[in-house]
Amino acid sequence: MTLAAGVRLGPYEILGPIGAGGMGEVYRGRDTRLGREVAVKVIQPEAQGIPDLLPRFQREAKAIAALNHPNILALHDIGNDSGVVYAVMELLEGETLRERLDVSGSLTPLKATGYASQIARGLAAAHERGIVHRDLKPENLFITHDGLVKILDFGLAQHEPGPSAELDTRATRFTTGPGLVLGTPGYMAPEQLVGQPATPRSDLFAFGVVVHEMLTGSHPFRRATPAETAGAILHEDPPPLSQSGLPPGIATIVERCLDRRAGDRPSSARDLALFFDAVGSQTGEVAAGRAAQGAGSLRRRLALISCGLLALLSGAMWIGGRFLVERTVKAAIDSDLMQAERIVRREQSDRLAALATAARFVASFPNLSALFATDAPTVHDFLVTYQQRLPEVPMLVAVAPGRVVIARTGELADGGSGWVDPLLARPGEPAVVQIGNRPFFGVAAGAEAAGTVFGYIVALSPVDRAFAAALREATQDEVVLLASDLTLASTLRAEQTPWRSLEEWRRIAGPPGAVVDVSIGGRRYAAREVGLSATPAAAVVVLKSRDEATAPFARLQNGVLVLGLISLAIAALGSYMIVRTI
Repeated sequence: MTLAAGVRLGPYEILGPIGAGGMGEVYRGRDTRLGREVAVKVIQPEAQGIPDLLPRFQREAKAIAALNHPNILALHDIGNDSGVVYAVMELLEGETLRERLDVSGSLTPLKATGYASQIARGLAAAHERGIVHRDLKPENLFITHDGLVKILDFGLAQHEPGPSAELDTRATRFTTGPGLVLGTPGYMAPEQLVGQPATPRSDLFAFGVVVHEMLTGSHPFRRATPAETAGAILHEDPPPLSQSGLPPGIATIVERCLDRRAGDRPSSARDLALFFDAVGSQTGEVAAGRAAQGAGSLRRRLALISCGLLALLSGAMWIGGRFLVERTVKAAIDSDLMQAERIVRREQSDRLAALATAARFVASFPNLSALFATDAPTVHDFLVTYQQRLPEVPMLVAVAPGRVVIARTGELADGGSGWVDPLLARPGEPAVVQIGNRPFFGVAAGAEAAGTVFGYIVALSPVDRAFAAALREATQDEVVLLASDLTLASTLRAEQTPWRSLEEWRRIAGPPGAVVDVSIGGRRYAAREVGLSATPAAAVVVLKSRDEATAPFARLQNGVLVLGLISLAIAALGSYMIVRTI
């Protein structure tokens, strides 16, 4: 099906063709109501014959239209004109990432990390709305003239599991009918290839393939046929990325995205965006350092004019170069630790928000108020049933109006019931409470009917090793969780944990917010405290590897040192020659 210029679809006038894909054809059009140019995608008749496609298309279009994110192609409208199903989108000027790679082969690390950060932010926005793209690839990534990356073609996206299992199954076989392709074998995660449902981490696998292509110019699993490509994804490891010229951590994060086990991939696109934002900033600083090194080479040639001035210049350059490197490294570490603090705050906020949602959800059960009048085992069974629906909540506690704990789904240290009071004083507001000698994140929600509170539901989550692991995953740095008189958890090996309590840490580090240099297990770290709670006292110590932070600047620092030694040698030889001439 090809539409001629001048054809009208609802209020949209077709101006000419733009391109075609597996699900339909795209035309340049004009919105006659608003007088603006748009892109109109017409769904092919063959695709319209797929069972449940049109209702699914409408449901997913509504979800995608609500995204409104700068890195996702905006969907303006959908319609059906005399059996022609179409979608109206913003009109972009530029080229796809595939077209860019076909011309340039690969991208510079700075450009690749910038694009990767934008792609990850777009995916994060979709995932947070429950949308999995399922067909991320360079052909579906558009680079505008001003450098903005847009994710295109959510035609295969799934919004939530539904009755269209037949369509999903055929998507994993790559085709559903003549000329119609759902999914691209080279970018489908292993779980999709074997018929399992796609998840956000399936998109992260495709993201890893795209980033690998941007950095190397080649597909990590490409083989002669689609079947062989699928076999490579299922059974072979991708070729390792060369560490030469790449910022620290890039190769590791791409390899994690390409892990065959979905659970071993990064936990979210949002964390990947934060990582690539930080790496992009560091890559720019490395480029600036290399430019400064080139300027130093020019200064060396000019210094040969005068042996006496060369000696003075070399000494000044060596001292100034060391000062510049140390100052730049310090600024980079301070920036990274500030970014880590923001990530810790966000992780704590997310955890508290999840607890508040869980407490309100359970407390809103209509018959819960009546259950508080029954025996404790009945309330306990009710809590256990609902915790099975909320596996991310470690513990649920039922508290009677007299502030007496009558049921709980887990064990608590013998700390009395005094921890209940601050939560019930402000129901719905998250807080950190101490149970026994350990702090817990907690939120209380009232179970009420007709304005009468019959009891409370409390959701609790310990500040423990699982929370430390989540912070390590998000910040890519080592962390130590400390209470006032003990260590709660650490991502370091047990024998390396340097502080036994928050009080001991503060005796060494001073007031919160200061950056302190420490040595642990033969490695140098810059450490900074991020407070979780004042009462009870709890904090996170983030450990940034100083060795990794200084690695990008090692070449510049060594170059300055070598330059000083060479200049001094030339100055000494020149002085000797002048003395002999005189």
